[in-house]
Amino acid sequence: MKKYAIGIDIGGTRTKVGLVDLEEGSVIDLSLTPTEKNDARLFLTNLHNQYLALAEKSCIEPVQIAGIGIGAPGFVYEDGSVDSTYGFLPFMDKHYHLKEELEHEFKLPCCVDNDARVVALGESLFGSGNGYKRVLVLTLGTGLGLGFIANGRFETKLPYAHMGGHMTIATTGFLCYCGKQGCLESLVSATGIIDSAVRSGWEEKNPGMALTVESVFKAEQEGNLLAIQIISEFLGYLKTGIDNYINIYAPEIIVIGGGVSKGMKPYLEQLREIQFIPFTNYKVKIELSELDENSGILGSAALLSL
Repeated sequence: MKKYAIGIDIGGTRTKVGLVDLEEGSVIDLSLTPTEKNDARLFLTNLHNQYLALAEKSCIEPVQIAGIGIGAPGFVYEDGSVDSTYGFLPFMDKHYHLKEELEHEFKLPCCVDNDARVVALGESLFGSGNGYKRVLVLTLGTGLGLGFIANGRFETKLPYAHMGGHMTIATTGFLCYCGKQGCLESLVSATGIIDSAVRSGWEEKNPGMALTVESVFKAEQEGNLLAIQIISEFLGYLKTGIDNYINIYAPEIIVIGGGVSKGMKPYLEQLREIQFIPFTNYKVKIELSELDENSGILGSAALLSL
C-alpha cells in the first residue's frame, strides 16, 4: 500500500499544509490559510482542519498517512519543542511542546525542525540543489531563512544557525527587530525592501503606485530612479551576505527562494560575481528555487524519512 506524508510549512503570512508523495517527491495537493500567530488552540485546530480537508479531497485513508513533518520558526529541540521565535509566534516563544501537541491533535507520528532548514532539505532532495553535496538555501520572505544541507542531511543535529540572517553587514542607523543595526535580514527580506522604500519616500515620489516588493522590482526594470536605488542597495547587501556565507559554508550551490526571489531573475548574474573564495579552484552556482511554494512542504514531509 502506497504511503503518504503531511508536510506543514509555517510562513510569515500563510501556513501551507500539503499532502506529499515522498516516493515521487511531489506535492499532491495543498491548503493555504493565514498563519495563526497568537492562539495556540486555534493554530492546532486550523492545521487539523486543513489536513482533514486534504485527506477527504484526495480520497486517501488515514492508514496511508505515515506521519506529519513540520517546519517551525525558532529553535527546535530534540524532543520537538520550540522556543525563540522572537515574537513571530508568541505562544511558541517559551519551550512550546509542538511535537507533543501535534501528535495528540493528529494521532500521527510527527517530526519537527526549523522552518528554514526544512526548506533547504526540500531544495536539496527535490529541487535546484538535487545532485549537490553541499547546499545552502537562503529563503527571502518576511525574514531571511538560512539552511545548509551536506550529503542530503542536516550538518548539525539542532538548528544552531537559525538566527544566521542576523549577520551585521552595515551601519544603517535603524534597528532590526533583534536590536542590532544592519542585519542582513533587515536589508534583503521583503520587510527590508518595503522599509527601505518607505524611508526613501516611495509614496510621495510615486503617488498612486502600490508599494509591494513586486512593484519595486517592476519599477526598477522600467527605469524608475528610486526603485533603481532601492534594488541596487538590496543587491549590494545580498552580495555581501552571500560572500560571507560562502566563507562559512563553502557550498557547491546556493539556492535563493521565498517570495522576494520571484523578482530576482534579471539580477542573478550580478550575484554570481563572487568577491572571495575559500580555497583554490572553488566554484559555486547560484540559482533560484524551482520548487517555489513546495520546498518547505516537501522538506517537512522528508523529515519522516531521515
